Amino acid sequence: MKSPLETVNRLCKELRLAEMPDIHEHLKEGMTPLEILTTFLEYQSNAKNNKATQTRIKKAGFTRIKTFKEYDFSLQDGVTAEQMRRLSDFVWLEQAFNVCFLGAPGLGKTHLATALGYTAATAGYSVCFVTLEGLVRLLKTAEISNSSKTRMGQLNRANLIIIDEIGFLPVSDAEAHLLYSFVSACYETKSLVITSNKGFDDWAGFMGDEVVASAIIDRIIFKCEIFNLSGEGYRIRHRQTIL
Repeated sequence: MKSPLETVNRLCKELRLAEMPDIHEHLKEGMTPLEILTTFLEYQSNAKNNKATQTRIKKAGFTRIKTFKEYDFSLQDGVTAEQMRRLSDFVWLEQAFNVCFLGAPGLGKTHLATALGYTAATAGYSVCFVTLEGLVRLLKTAEISNSSKTRMGQLNRANLIIIDEIGFLPVSDAEAHLLYSFVSACYETKSLVITSNKGFDDWAGFMGDEVVASAIIDRIIFKCEIFNLSGEGYRIRHRQTIL
């Protein structure tokens, strides 16, 4: 004969609820039936929310999970912990504002963008992380590749899109036009977080089309918080040697 706990867990499984192997740890002596039911439902609600959060983080596609606690704000100029704390209320995201992190390689732009995206995902927003190279590839293959079409669907439904490494590789005229169409579709409908190793004045150089570059920049910075980072690069500061 199965124990009451085994029966509860079997029913949870059949109803697609979280099993409660440690149910006794959540119950206190003298609890009323209503209090027991409330405790059970709170457990299920927390389990559902935690599962949903993990799903959002997985779908975001972060290359690595980063948090603001791991970032040393004292070593960089142009951004502060207080500014990131204020951005973490995500009022700007509700208003479709953008955030740009600009600066030389090694200053932690990707770290900050990922930490902001990770915090948004844990707060309940759908997030997608993609490099510019990856985004261009998706835009070029969405009509012929099911995986690209699926990922583009996720990007289109996301509340926040992080586009990393703008400026590291050149973009052809055709690719620049695809990027313009994508940014235009996002304009004032969802938020973008941009990282780039080049200032906006240099975007025309790697995109090859000054008009298109200007149009893209215009749509990004219309409602945007821009952080110009400076300081010593992390990899230089923590350079490892053989001898």
